[in-house]
Formats: sequence, structure tokens, C-alpha cells
Amino acid sequence: MAEFGASGARSGVDQIVKELAADFDGTPVDTIEKTVSGSFDELSKDARIDTFLPVLTKRVARDRLRGSATSAA
Repeated sequence: MAEFGASGARSGVDQIVKELAADFDGTPVDTIEKTVSGSFDELSKDARIDTFLPVLTKRVARDRLRGSATSAA
């Protein structure tokens, strides 16, 4: 699995969670964490180059959170 750098993977995921928590203040943080971690795991599974993993992880997680917010409304 590709990572944001060996020690940076967890801090990168944590940073994305913080940023998305600010955007989705009505969504529980644990839901955001699960979504971000799942998105990262899915994207990094077959990644050969990890340069854009943080950006793609945030984009995919944001789209999934938006989708779940609109389906819940």
C-alpha cells in the first residue's frame, strides 16, 4: 500500500479529517474518519505513485460525505 510517506500517512489522514470536519460540522467526526480512512485505503491499494493521494483522498471523501448528506436529507 502506498502512503503519504511512512510516518506521514496518519498525520495526512488526520489533517484531511480536520479539514472536512470544518466543512461538515453536522457530521460526526467518527463518520468522517471512517470515510477518509476508507477512501485512502481504497485509493492507495493499487497506487504506484503517491504524490496525489492526499488530494484525491480528500476529494473522494468529500464527495462521499456530500452524497450521504443529501441522501439523509
